[in-house]
Amino acid sequence: MNPTDFFLGYRAAPELDALAVSLVLIATVLGGVLFAERPKHDAGVHSPRMAWLRAGIYFCGVGLLAWLTGVWGALSAQPLVTAAQLGDPLWLGLTGLCGAAFVWGYVIWWPRGTLTHGRRLYLLPSLLFGLVWGACGAWMLLSIYAIFESFQLPAPVTALATLVVIAVYNMNYQSGWWDIHVSPPHNIRAWNNKKVLGAHNPFLLATLSYFVLYGNVGLFTVFYAAAMAASAVAMRFPPYWEADGPRVSLKTAIGE
Repeated sequence: MNPTDFFLGYRAAPELDALAVSLVLIATVLGGVLFAERPKHDAGVHSPRMAWLRAGIYFCGVGLLAWLTGVWGALSAQPLVTAAQLGDPLWLGLTGLCGAAFVWGYVIWWPRGTLTHGRRLYLLPSLLFGLVWGACGAWMLLSIYAIFESFQLPAPVTALATLVVIAVYNMNYQSGWWDIHVSPPHNIRAWNNKKVLGAHNPFLLATLSYFVLYGNVGLFTVFYAAAMAASAVAMRFPPYWEADGPRVSLKTAIGE
């Protein structure tokens, strides 16, 4: 299989420069607010206010990476779907497979291994947070793919290298930072491997294979945004204004 060329022509797209500068300014403001808020909260508990601020800065960083690697340029330049794809049975079948992997993995399976600890559901804030979280997750993965794409290796090699890097990255950042400082406690220890095998891995393999074959940056982003929106709702992600919650640590991140 030949190398792909999804992002090489879109690096640091000039038409998106203003958006990139806006992200720097937003991250700077959020960092200032975070610095001011930090003394007001116990570092050992989950604080929704701190979680949203930290996540916002992280999202800005991912957005800048997506701009630099050409992911945003490709996203803005390409249609969500082409007429040729709508007439391609394989494309339709793989799109349906990705949709099924999303529904099974994040609407049915993932919530079964997720605790809410009695948190109230604020549907709109949870959905909003999850959509941005998922879009940034997609852009992080695609940015890694774009970096490897620069070496013009065969597409399966680029995809495999991306899988390895994103797996190592997620394994460390998810349990070592995100599930301590951003997500509220929600894991069940006995379900961690089940979630990986029954939700994360099938979804990742289906969507990445789909992307390598067709290069649908927009739909790839949509699938990930939907997956994390469902996850945020399932865990009852608290809004910015909620009171500080329970104690958090690496132990709570791994799960009960």
